[in-house]
Amino acid sequence: MADNITGRLMITFQSFLLIIAVYAFQPAAQAQTELTSGIRGNVTALSSGEPVPGARVVLTSKGLRLRRESQTDAGGRFALSGLPPANDYEIVVSAEGFQQSVRGPVALVSGEVWSLTLALALNVISEVVNITDEALPVVKDAPEVSQVINPGQMTELPSNGRSLNRFALLDPHVRNTGGLGGDGSTSARLSINANSYRQTFYKLDGNSNYDFVFANAPQQQVSLSSVQEFKVLTNQYSAEYGGSSAGILSAVTKSGTADFHGEGFFTLRPSGIQAAPPVSTFHVPNEMLQFGGSLGGPFVTKGATFFVNYERTRQNRGAFIQSPLPLMFEGHFRDQLGLARFDYNASDTHSMSLRLNGNRNTNDNPNDRVSGFTQPSAAQASKVQASGGQFTDRAIPGGVVNEMRVSYVNSIPSLSSAVSPQVSVIRPNYSTEGGSVYSYVRTQSWQVADQLAFQTGSHELKFGGDLTRQQVSDYSLTTYGEYRFAAGPPVPQQQPLDFTQRFGVGFVRYGQTLASAFLQDNWRALTRLTFNLGLRYDYQSITNERNNFAPRLGFAWDVTGDGKTILRGGAGVFYDQYYMYITRRFLLEGIEAQVRTYKFTYGSKSTPGAPAFPDSLASLPASATEAIRDYVYLPAPKLLNPYSKQFSLGVQRKLFDEWMLTADVLHSRTMKQQRVNDLNAPAPFRRTAPGQMLAASAADRTRPFGTSYQGVSVRKVAVIENTASSNYDALDLGLLRRLSKRYQFEAHYVYASALNDAMFFGEADTGIPNLFGVDARQDRGPSDYQQRHRLVANGLAELPFQTQLSFIATLASGLPVNPVTGEDNNGDGYRTDRPVGFARNSFRTPAQASLDTSVAKRFRLRENVRLELRADAFNIFNHTNYIKINNIYGNGAAPLSTFLTPLAGIQNSDPGRQLQFGARFSF
Repeated sequence: MADNITGRLMITFQSFLLIIAVYAFQPAAQAQTELTSGIRGNVTALSSGEPVPGARVVLTSKGLRLRRESQTDAGGRFALSGLPPANDYEIVVSAEGFQQSVRGPVALVSGEVWSLTLALALNVISEVVNITDEALPVVKDAPEVSQVINPGQMTELPSNGRSLNRFALLDPHVRNTGGLGGDGSTSARLSINANSYRQTFYKLDGNSNYDFVFANAPQQQVSLSSVQEFKVLTNQYSAEYGGSSAGILSAVTKSGTADFHGEGFFTLRPSGIQAAPPVSTFHVPNEMLQFGGSLGGPFVTKGATFFVNYERTRQNRGAFIQSPLPLMFEGHFRDQLGLARFDYNASDTHSMSLRLNGNRNTNDNPNDRVSGFTQPSAAQASKVQASGGQFTDRAIPGGVVNEMRVSYVNSIPSLSSAVSPQVSVIRPNYSTEGGSVYSYVRTQSWQVADQLAFQTGSHELKFGGDLTRQQVSDYSLTTYGEYRFAAGPPVPQQQPLDFTQRFGVGFVRYGQTLASAFLQDNWRALTRLTFNLGLRYDYQSITNERNNFAPRLGFAWDVTGDGKTILRGGAGVFYDQYYMYITRRFLLEGIEAQVRTYKFTYGSKSTPGAPAFPDSLASLPASATEAIRDYVYLPAPKLLNPYSKQFSLGVQRKLFDEWMLTADVLHSRTMKQQRVNDLNAPAPFRRTAPGQMLAASAADRTRPFGTSYQGVSVRKVAVIENTASSNYDALDLGLLRRLSKRYQFEAHYVYASALNDAMFFGEADTGIPNLFGVDARQDRGPSDYQQRHRLVANGLAELPFQTQLSFIATLASGLPVNPVTGEDNNGDGYRTDRPVGFARNSFRTPAQASLDTSVAKRFRLRENVRLELRADAFNIFNHTNYIKINNIYGNGAAPLSTFLTPLAGIQNSDPGRQLQFGARFSF
């Protein structure tokens, strides 16, 4: 084992040296912005207010090593578009007969277009006027509650696994729904404002990057080194953004510049020095190797640049099996990311870009499927991949900025299969064995978008739209059945509780068309007052909703006129997309579906047609009187898009020495959310004491349709309807300093309340109420992802001797735990019954706390050539942060001894303390 590890380290180290050798004589890249980011304005004569034609406008950024130039037209207008996000832009304006004017530093965030009016004084005395203390214009998207993660943070802050999406957790409105040590798309499931992770929307360079089938994570994965800016929008975003009532994660990729730049990196997480994972009673291996590089610069002809990036991850991770015997199972994860981008500035008013990218990962124990109670016989292999491209054309004819984007993505979001297909045997709180599911899903997505922006008087207008077409090929089958026994270890002569088997091969094709249009007016009504007026419309072909109009209104008021105190607020309507995982289930599990699930219940008498344990059925016996389908999954007569009404009011106050304090109050009410309603649920069985049970046969006699629905023998008729709702209320306090060269600091604290009727994730057994046929409000309770308190802070400090220290600290309340008996007490076929006297999500996991730190030492090898050595420590105090714990209370008056005890596996808790070491070579 040691020789193998040493061999792999040597190979990887040689690869790293090769990267350095190649890059030492070549170069790298910088950024490309999203949408119509840029600066436009008017140059006038100070004395008369008349426009100044032919004025030279030069924009520079030392940090990006960028220089752009423009000239005013006959009306004194200029525009510079396609600018990378940065906070050190300087604008120099000069014209014959006038004094030169310098404005800066100007901070530009992606998606923003600054509008400036520059008045030049007559050149009576030759001098340079530096306007550095003047208040910057009010941000156009004033009511927007968002957080921007810049390249410095992504490069220098501690990063466990170099996952881009985990930087969204710097925003306290974002929660991880699985352990941070996870891998693949499932580990990237992020909840915003305590909503379902399936409603978190993703954008890449302005176009949609949403996985429209499973809605787990971005459809395309890109590396940290290829991203110039990452933005988290959680409330009151402008009308150009749509697709989600919860929030949006938007990434902007890098592009090349006129100079060559590049980097190569190598990261090693040795196995032997890591803390044992939570719950484990012995050490398990966990080693990770990551390496890659970027290169960018001028390309072939004047005005053309390129940027390329490649990264690779190799991880061997042990998983702890806690029952029935302590065991270790090793999984192997391999991941590759690549991106190439070509940009061409045909003129000052016309530019084009082409991005090509791809990602692929394989895993033979994805997200520790084998761990906790799950045995090696249940192991699955997984593969996920995507390839895509986007062409963007930007033009500024006559001061109007037009941006057109065309993108295509071909992906396999799910390809999974059992390593050794066999019968599945489930004993809750003891073991899960076997499995035989095979699934293959392939998706294709085309999107065309166009957007125009221009200024007229005090109005900055922006309008546009997009059209998207998506198609899916979906194949699945399950070879063998599943036995379920009572919780706990096996006992002599024990009978199964039930046996379930799926028959048929599911091969379906489905798709949808989406379209949207928006109009946004950023109106400077007064010098110190800006209004943000917007209207958006969204169309989705698979829903019946055609009235998805979303008005939005916001304002920003410079209270004192010096830019130090900004009061902002807004209100708006935001619509969700209906993710197609639900459509997939309609097709695979509907009345006429190709795949049909049958359930046999065992009792004191023999069950005709049921197999004898541990056999499966080769086919459904024609004479099986108990062969009743477990459920059918059906749409309601009308499928609607959920929507939220959001309100916010906040203040931003500049303190001493570049410190900024923010305070925002947020309210969001989301309606028409999905929920399962069993139309054939038995009459409510109200329990008054622990241990009460109603036999399934007795419950069947009270079902409205008995065991037949529309000529199909079935018990549960699961209809997906839009009858759930949720509320999110929060106080967000922020303190930050981000413009200092010596140190940066940012902290946000959120005090929040999140209540809902159900947490529906697409499956027929999620969001199920404790009792059908009673007031749904009795099930209203905390969201599965509610954390009353959450504080996230991060910082960078430049120390002597070219040394840097950085950290990320998180303190948060525990997550809700929904207690269940582990039995089907009311005989309705769902195992969601709660103990008598307990409400939904009435328990909590322990509080969460984590501190990640990084120390880096830089060495200057030559002019503009640096080597950085770094060490990272994650969860340095080895605090166990539980995401999920054992929620089976039991069927008695007192809880089981296992209730609220930890579960092994990276999905159920964040990792223990981990250490890693790395090097980065840049020029």
